Amino acid sequence: MNRYGIVLNKKIGDKVEKGEVLARVHANSKEKGEEAQKEILETYQFSQKLERKEETILEILS
Repeated sequence: MNRYGIVLNKKIGDKVEKGEVLARVHANSKEKGEEAQKEILETYQFSQKLERKEETILEILS
C-alpha cells in the first residue's frame, strides 16, 4: 500500500524552467518518499514542443 501523497505543481502543457519544483511529496517514511520521487520522475516527460492541455472538468452534475 502506498503511504504517500503527491501534489503536482506542474501539469501537461505547463512551461517548466530548470530548477523549478515539479511536485511535492508527503510521506510517512523516507523510503516511501523516495519511492514516490522515483514514480514521479518516471512519469514526467519533457519536450520543447508545447503540449495541449486537456480539459479537467468533463461534466458538471447537478
